[in-house]
Amino acid sequence: MYGLSTQEQSSFNDKLSYCVLSKIQKAYLSWKNKEEVLDLQYQFSDKFKKINQIEIDDKYAYVSVSLEEPKQIKPEGFIGIDLNTTGHVAVVGNPQTGKVLKLGKESLHIRNKYKTIRKNCQKNGKYGVIKKIKHRENSIIRNLDHNISKEIVETAKENKCGIKLEKLGGIRQNKKHRRNFNFALNSWSFHQLQQFIEYKARLNGIPVAYVEPKYTSQECSRCGNIGTRNGKDFSCHLCGHFDHADANASFNIALRPSIESNVGQLNADRDVFKGNTDIPRGATL
Repeated sequence: MYGLSTQEQSSFNDKLSYCVLSKIQKAYLSWKNKEEVLDLQYQFSDKFKKINQIEIDDKYAYVSVSLEEPKQIKPEGFIGIDLNTTGHVAVVGNPQTGKVLKLGKESLHIRNKYKTIRKNCQKNGKYGVIKKIKHRENSIIRNLDHNISKEIVETAKENKCGIKLEKLGGIRQNKKHRRNFNFALNSWSFHQLQQFIEYKARLNGIPVAYVEPKYTSQECSRCGNIGTRNGKDFSCHLCGHFDHADANASFNIALRPSIESNVGQLNADRDVFKGNTDIPRGATL
C-alpha cells in the first residue's frame, strides 16, 4: 500500500518518493558478527531505485523509497470520475465503450455507523474512546480509498485511457447545506481519494486532467442540453435521454476539455503553489 511522501514533492522531474506502508508478517532480530539484522516479508513492488528510510514500530514498517517516473502514455481517450457524498463514492464512465463502473457504496454506511458509535460514547461519557473510534474509521476509509483508486487506475490502464476529475477545491465553503448533508460533505474524503488516484496513475504513466465541475450533473451527455435531475435520475427533455445521474455526470466529465495546461502534474503540487490544499475538516457529531 502506497502513500504520497510530502517531503519529496519538489523532486518530481527526476524521481518520485513514496512512503510505502507494509504490515509486518514475519519479523525477527538476530545477531550476526555483532550486527543487528532485520528480516521482513513485504507486499510492495521491488521496482524502486533505492530505499531512503525505514521506520519500525510494534506493528508496521514504514519504508520511504525513490521510484523512477515512468514515461506518460498517449491516451486513446479519457474516463470520467464522478465523486459523490451519497450513494457510490466514485462512478467511472467510459464514453468510448459506454461502460459504467460504480465503486465505494459502503463508504456512507461506514461513516453513519461510526457516527452513531461516537454519539453513544459521548452520551455515556466515554470521551477517551471517541478518538480511537475516529482513528479506526479513518483507517477503514483510507483503505477503501486505496482500493477504489487502484481499481480506477487499472480500468484506465486496461482501456489505454487518461483520467479526468472535477476540480472540487473549496467545495465545502461554496454554500450552506442541510445539516445531514454537511455531515456527509465534511466526512467526504474526496481530497484523499483524488491524491490516491493521481499518484497511482503517475506510477503507471497515466495522465490525470481536471475539468470545470459546473453543471456536470445537469448537462445531458448525449446532446449537451441542461436536463432535469431528480435524486439519482437524470432526464433530458430535448433528446429524451434518460440515465443514472452519476453515470451521466461521469460521461460529461470524460468529454469536457481540461482546465489545466499542465496535465500530468500532481494536483497536490498545484495546490501547494496556489496555497490551497482544501484539507477536509473533522465531521461534527
